[in-house]
Formats: sequence, structure tokens, C-alpha cells
Amino acid sequence: MTGFLAELGRKLAERWFTLLVLPGLAYLLVAAAAFKLGQRDWHDWHALWNGFAALTEGDADRQDALAVRAVLLVLAAVPVSAALGVVAQALAGPVERALCGPWPHPFAGLSARRTRRRADAWSTEDTAYREHRDPERAARRNALSLIPPEHPTHLGDRLRAPAVRLRQEYGIDLATVWPRLWLLLPAATRDTLTEARTRLDTAFALGGWAVLYLPLALYWWPAAPVVLVTALVSRRRAAIAADVYADLVEAAVDLHLDRLHSRLAEPRPSPQQGRALTERLRRGL
Repeated sequence: MTGFLAELGRKLAERWFTLLVLPGLAYLLVAAAAFKLGQRDWHDWHALWNGFAALTEGDADRQDALAVRAVLLVLAAVPVSAALGVVAQALAGPVERALCGPWPHPFAGLSARRTRRRADAWSTEDTAYREHRDPERAARRNALSLIPPEHPTHLGDRLRAPAVRLRQEYGIDLATVWPRLWLLLPAATRDTLTEARTRLDTAFALGGWAVLYLPLALYWWPAAPVVLVTALVSRRRAAIAADVYADLVEAAVDLHLDRLHSRLAEPRPSPQQGRALTERLRRGL
């Protein structure tokens, strides 16, 4: 047990350092460059290097003080970096809503227009497929969405698709069935689903870093490419992770719904039996 706990602690520490501290340290370096150079002297790398050197170089009689300052900076940078990572994780929720929609006011009008355009394009391809039964038409329709679009983005409809498709297939409400089905899933299946959802959340958290870099880009324009690349990578990773996660949810229901049905098959305990069982378990208390 001690070895297991030690290994678990090591993995948690590695994850904490990788997901929070390292990205936070990179952010602090870019922030230092932004506030040191600004827009006017954005390319003055010599001044940036001099500023860094001033923290580590000096007269012989000041070496001890400089060493203490460097150690304090490192010690301060780690918790600050971790705090920035926590903020980026917290921004994953707003990023998910932005990537999936529908969008709130004042973007509700734009959200509705984009949804209508996607729905019209989907209906056109669906009608053409039903008329000609052309697999290419089906592929083009499915590339837009697996279901009639109700969100302004493909990602939003992809994550909604399992609930719609499973309701059509089995007549179930996924939000109601899922918590009970989850308790019956094998541990390996739950682990696979959890890992897929974690990858999706990590992609949204990467978008949170793009949000954090945006103020730096306004102060120092070389940070703008960082914002753009981070946002694009976040969106691409989210799209891939959403495909995997949605497919796994549907597969889990396809393979295990019969187990839930058999466990909840009639006859169910009557209210009288339920009350009697409760009194028995209370043991007179």
C-alpha cells in the first residue's frame, strides 16, 4: 500500500508540474518580455537579455544577495505558475461554451444566424442523399453534422449527437439513463471514457491559455502568434477528442444498455417493501 501511494503521489506531482507549472512558467517568460519591451521596443532582445543578466550578475560582494534573489524568484515563480494554470483550467468552461455554443448575449444573433446556415446546408445535403442515395452525399452531410444542427459550431452538435441518436435508436433520455448505466459499466470501460473526457477537457484548458495570452498580445504584439496558434491547436484537439468521446459514449450504451434494462426489469419493489427495507436497515434507530 505504501508503494502504491508513493507511485500515485509521484504521478500526481508529474501531472501537476506538466499541466500547471510548465505552461505557467512559459507564460511568465512571455509576460516578462511583454512588460520589459512593450510595443515600441518589441524587437529589442538585447535589452531583454540585459534585464535577465541583471538578476544573475553583479560585483563579487553582491553575489550572495544576487543568489538569494534568484532563489526567491524561482520559489515565487512555481506557485505563481501553478496559480496561472488553475486559472487556465477555470477558463476551460467558458472556452467550451464558446467552441460549442449556443452563444450568449450579445452574440445570440450571430449564434442563431450561424445555426440557421448550418441547418440549411445540412438539409440540402440530406435531401439530396435521400433522393439519390449517393454515399458521397451522405459523407458530405455527416461532415456538417451527424444530426440536424442546433448549434452554431460542428463541435457543439458533435457532443450533442449521442443523446439525439440514442433517443432515436432506443427511445432513452441519455441524461437520465447515463448515471445509472455508469455504475454498471466495467472498470476498464469507465477508465477509457474518463480518459477520453480528460483529453477533451485538456483541449478546452489549452484554449484557456489562449485567453490568458490575449492581454499580453495587446501589450506586446509578438504574443499574438502565440494566441493564434494556441487557439487553433485547442480547437483542433477538441474536435478530435470530441469525436472519440462521443463515439465511446454511444458504444457504451450500445453494449451495456441491456444490462441496465435487466437490472431494472419488473417487478420493482413496492413502496411498502421499500419502507420495510428502510426500517430494517435502520435497525430500530
